[in-house]
Amino acid sequence: MAGEGDVLSEMHSESAPSTRGPSGVASPWEQRILQLDGKRYSLRLEREFWAALEAIAARRKLRLNRLVAEIASHRSGESNLSSLLRVFCLGEMERGTAGRSLALDSAAIAVALEAAPAPGLLLDADQLVLAANNAFLHWSGVKRALLLRQKLAAHFHLQCASSFEGLWSRPLREEETRIIGSMPDRAVTADARLVPVLSARGRRLCVVWVIA
Repeated sequence: MAGEGDVLSEMHSESAPSTRGPSGVASPWEQRILQLDGKRYSLRLEREFWAALEAIAARRKLRLNRLVAEIASHRSGESNLSSLLRVFCLGEMERGTAGRSLALDSAAIAVALEAAPAPGLLLDADQLVLAANNAFLHWSGVKRALLLRQKLAAHFHLQCASSFEGLWSRPLREEETRIIGSMPDRAVTADARLVPVLSARGRRLCVVWVIA
């Protein structure tokens, strides 16, 4: 039995009839009713994630229903499918295959980042930390309050082959780097990947995945 907010799809899908909130303002969410093995499931995701899933399915020559079903088959226990789908999209972004499909805002990326098992950060073009997931906090030992809305350089240095500023001046693709941190009680260092993203509003963002 699927939990609240879960969706699965094999045979058909349909959008929920309303995408506007009580105030009449367009909602960033889209709810879809999907059917699998004779059972109907409901899943609510940001529209951008639906668009990314559709683009990934088209690239793999799959129906969206089949792609979601394949992703869902990797669920363990009662893990939330909506979180799993977001993490899947970020994984595609990490591999450099969904950067143009994921026209997300920073809040949507932060939600997906938090659900990811790999340590990750979300930076703006000035290396201001917009989000850090629990896996990154555990890896680094730095408290969230000391990271958010602070420059990354306060705790960490990115050892890039090319300039950080140049990430968005060429076709979007991931780049290898090293992330080096020095805290009062210990130093940490690891390989990392930089994944540049242009948000839905054209804002330059970068996801940093730590290969811990």
